[in-house]
Amino acid sequence: MLRTMLVGCFCFALAASDVIAQVPVPRTPVDAKVSVTIALEIGSESYKYAGPGTCRHALQASIYDMPAEQWTMEGNDGLRNVTLTLWQPKQGAGKMVSFAVNAGGKTHVVNTVKVGGRGNVQGSGTAALAPAGNGGTFTIDATAADGAKISGTIKCDAFLAPAPVAGD
Repeated sequence: MLRTMLVGCFCFALAASDVIAQVPVPRTPVDAKVSVTIALEIGSESYKYAGPGTCRHALQASIYDMPAEQWTMEGNDGLRNVTLTLWQPKQGAGKMVSFAVNAGGKTHVVNTVKVGGRGNVQGSGTAALAPAGNGGTFTIDATAADGAKISGTIKCDAFLAPAPVAGD
C-alpha cells in the first residue's frame, strides 16, 4: 500500500513538473520603467534628462529575418524624446543602430540597419554598449540624416525582459 502511494505521488509529481515546464516565463509589462540618464550633444544643443524610461534586452530577436541580440531604450520627458535600438547580429554583420531624437521641434534620425537588400540607411554612426550590472551605458557618435552631429551617452540602470508581442 505504501509502495503504491509513493509510486502514485512520484507519477503525480512528474506530471505536475511537465505542466509547470509548459507555463511561459512572465514578461515585463509594456509600461515598466527604469531610471535612465541621457546626456547628448545635438549640433550645438544639449539634451539632458534623468528620470524614468524604458530599457529592454532580448537575447533572441531578429531584424529582417536575421537572428540578432537586441537592446532598446525609450525616454520621454513630455517635450522631447529619444528612441534607440542596438542590434548585434548572431553571424556576420557588425552592430547596427536605429536612433531618433526629437528635441527643439526637430527630429534627427540615424539608421544603419541594412540586411541584404533590406533596410533604409539614414545618416551614419555607431552606438556601443558598456554593460554594468543589470544595465549599461550606450555611447553614441553619429551624424543624423539631416546632417546634425550627435554624440553622448544614454545610461539604463537596468535592462528588462522584452515586452509581450502579438502571439507571444
